Amino acid sequence: MTPRHIALPIAALAALLSSCGHRGDPLPPRRKTPPLPQDFRLAQRGDALEIRATAPTASVDGVPYETIEIEFLHADGTKDIEKAGARRAVPATPGERVTVALPLPEAGTLVRAAARGVAGREKGPRTLTMMLVAQVPLEAPRELAAVLTAGGVSLSWRGPRPREVAPPTLEAGPPGAFVTPFAGTPPAAPAPPSAPATPEAEDAAAAPAQGPAAALVAAGPRRSGFFVYRRVGEAGFGNPLGGEPLERRGAEDGDVPAGATACYVVRAVASTEPLVESGPSNEACVAVRDIAAPDAPAGLAVLPRAGGLELLWSPSPAADVAGYRVYRTAPGGELARVAEVGVERSSWLDGTAARGAVYRYAVAAFDTSGNESEASEAVEASLP
Repeated sequence: MTPRHIALPIAALAALLSSCGHRGDPLPPRRKTPPLPQDFRLAQRGDALEIRATAPTASVDGVPYETIEIEFLHADGTKDIEKAGARRAVPATPGERVTVALPLPEAGTLVRAAARGVAGREKGPRTLTMMLVAQVPLEAPRELAAVLTAGGVSLSWRGPRPREVAPPTLEAGPPGAFVTPFAGTPPAAPAPPSAPATPEAEDAAAAPAQGPAAALVAAGPRRSGFFVYRRVGEAGFGNPLGGEPLERRGAEDGDVPAGATACYVVRAVASTEPLVESGPSNEACVAVRDIAAPDAPAGLAVLPRAGGLELLWSPSPAADVAGYRVYRTAPGGELARVAEVGVERSSWLDGTAARGAVYRYAVAAFDTSGNESEASEAVEASLP
């Protein structure tokens, strides 16, 4: 058979395969295995332990989930968390942050926890195990007050600032040995003061530990103090404001939009990794609105005209100015408003000025929220 006769069947076979739509071997099905849950945390909050994680939205191969579970595992001491630990599966919607609260064990107890995603029969990988040594519950801050200021919301509270506790760390030696923030008997709960303490006295009582115990506290970012939590409207409390605990019993929040109601609580913090904090303070709420007055107009001048005394001024530089109010003092009288003009005006004619009388004039700006500036420097003038 000639090469030409061989080529024809091969070409026909290629055309047949092409007509069948064959494009190569089929791809394997996409896996539905969950990836690691995000935002996993073990914390002590008040008199309870809290484990949380955020549910994945899709599998490791990008298959979106309609439902998913987060399986939390936890154990006391050095037990094998898979074989001897307790488990709790919590249904979640994709992307939902799921939280489980557990009773607080005796102070000094080492607690270990982990989490994984579960989609049907598919179990995802387990997070790294987090460890926490249970502490005597911290005293919660009290008397939280929220006051609206020109710059936002000013917060103040009372309560002792806790001492920092160090996280548990693995010790060189037998597997499963740990170094905890305290050995032997846990510290006793702080006794309440016999009389109201000043912030200075409370600061002194919460001074950093000295001696061998101080070596357990590593140098670095602040890990004890106070965390401020905020919610706006009907939303829940989010992450604490700021990147690290506050030393002072006060804070300024300038990031709340006008027209919203902001509510706050404060918690005392003894550790941030893992989180050990008190229960919440009382909740303080404030309706946020613009109370910042605009800058006063400047350069007021009063000139005699044929029809009276004309006032001229330089406009206020504030962006939300809505207009100007003119004040006049007659001889022996007090400043009284005599006119109000729109923002487009920077002059006004007083056609009621009597000849020979000496008047004092001042001008103030007001904004769209009704806030009025201080009056400009007063100027005396008379109509000859």
